[in-house]
Amino acid sequence: MRFFGNIFAWVLASAVAYGFASIFQTQMVLAQLADLGATISFDTRLETTLTDLAGLWLYSIVIAMGFAIGFFIASLVKAVLPFLSPIAYVAAGVASLALALFLMEVFVPGNEIPISSAQKTTGYILQLVAAGIGGLVFELARPKRD
Repeated sequence: MRFFGNIFAWVLASAVAYGFASIFQTQMVLAQLADLGATISFDTRLETTLTDLAGLWLYSIVIAMGFAIGFFIASLVKAVLPFLSPIAYVAAGVASLALALFLMEVFVPGNEIPISSAQKTTGYILQLVAAGIGGLVFELARPKRD
């Protein structure tokens, strides 16, 4: 049963992180357009956000794969260094997405991160915040040993 609890927590954490990452991505891009003088209504922001939530689905797979590897490594680290337990999964979420964004930059043609907001420092940090939130969700949702 614990296995399925961990799977549920991983799926939930991945979905939450993806939701925040997608919303942060969309709003950063719209803010950049507004800085250029575009007028962006609330309706446009909402529609664009919902469209991106559906359209960036490949990014959700990247996040989920990174979390699977990162959370597994975090569980091993926690066993060896128990004092890191409170932050292990948050750190694993952040580290896994930082690595994924780095690998995208290296291997995607043009040497640019395809998550355009992550090309700027604020957008990059917001992506990592989304991953940290996902790690926290995993920590809170995973089954605990009695």
